[in-house]
Amino acid sequence: MLLNRDRADAIMDREGLAAIVASSPINTYYLSSWATDASWGFGDLALCVLPRDRTLPPAVITVEVDAGQPQQRDGTWMDIVRGYARRPGIGPGGVQASADAAGLPTDHATAIAAWFGELGFADVAVAFEDRGLGADVATLVPGLRVVDGKDLLREIRMVKTPQELAFMRAAARKTDAAIALCAEAIAAGATCAEAERVFWAGVPMMGARPMFLLITPYRPGHGRLPKTAQLLPGDTVTFDATAEYAHYTSDIGRTLVIGEPSADQLRCYNATRQGWLASLDAFRAGERSTDVEAKVTAAIRAAGNPAYGSSNIHSVGLEHTDHPHPGNAMAPFTLETGMMLSCDLPWIGPDVGKFHFEDLILLGPEGVEIVNRADNRLIACIDGRTEHVG
Repeated sequence: MLLNRDRADAIMDREGLAAIVASSPINTYYLSSWATDASWGFGDLALCVLPRDRTLPPAVITVEVDAGQPQQRDGTWMDIVRGYARRPGIGPGGVQASADAAGLPTDHATAIAAWFGELGFADVAVAFEDRGLGADVATLVPGLRVVDGKDLLREIRMVKTPQELAFMRAAARKTDAAIALCAEAIAAGATCAEAERVFWAGVPMMGARPMFLLITPYRPGHGRLPKTAQLLPGDTVTFDATAEYAHYTSDIGRTLVIGEPSADQLRCYNATRQGWLASLDAFRAGERSTDVEAKVTAAIRAAGNPAYGSSNIHSVGLEHTDHPHPGNAMAPFTLETGMMLSCDLPWIGPDVGKFHFEDLILLGPEGVEIVNRADNRLIACIDGRTEHVG
């Protein structure tokens, strides 16, 4: 099960909630462990109701086609799957001939209100991921108090369950392999545009989904290059890559140099790498992300690059920033044991190159574990092959 049920219960108790209602694909999937075709593929809306009282059944509420096909993916751990009638013209494919929508609610709010009636909800507080949906349901359920649930769901998801960690380890491994494949293509003479196509084509062959690749060629003394530029000795290429496995993401950054790196290129990259490794002890439960970022930045400057700018820490999971971020995605947060974290460490030296370094780390009870490939040295393209140097 993806859901951290004990954590969800504790947060609902803290907020005085009778239930949480998820309506986005990622949160419906998280609560139910079911990535329905309606929400992920066809543009319909699947919802999930998780009551605080464990004697009350949780439910997936989705279009009638989904409700009759719980065999999609691995199905759900929830015992109750309820349907609502797809409105004419909504979503591709129409209604299956064998699906019977007679008597089903015809919209999401009515479906949720009907289920609340079966649960006996009245005069209770419920957190809705979609406050607009909550407002609609409140007109149908006497005394219902609507609470904003978007960041509450992110708060629950911050601490990963064993199943989530397994998916994220797989995503990290496949992202590592994709970066290595792109680097080998560049070593063989590919432009960054060609290497980018290698990423988008290669990741699906490993059973994952390519989600994001920021690949940037840079020439010292000149600046950023077009992705179609032929690369010359001394040029650097940065990778910021994410492959997704079972809807869980990774986030890994690496730097490549064409030919043998210069002494300054090695110094700057190694300052980032060694400063980062020296600062891992700063990652502790209870620390504020902004305080840890300052310690990482100071460690990199002390390790040999006093011009280094700043760092950015974020949680990773079903979202790239998988922690509460009221106001903006870069809002600070408090670290907790069980979080999967990433720290962006970019730097540009106009006469040296553009560099990026980013590891995926698990904040465990015994300390920090680097989840992606441990060899995080600078990648050099030499004689048609890649070598890790430094």
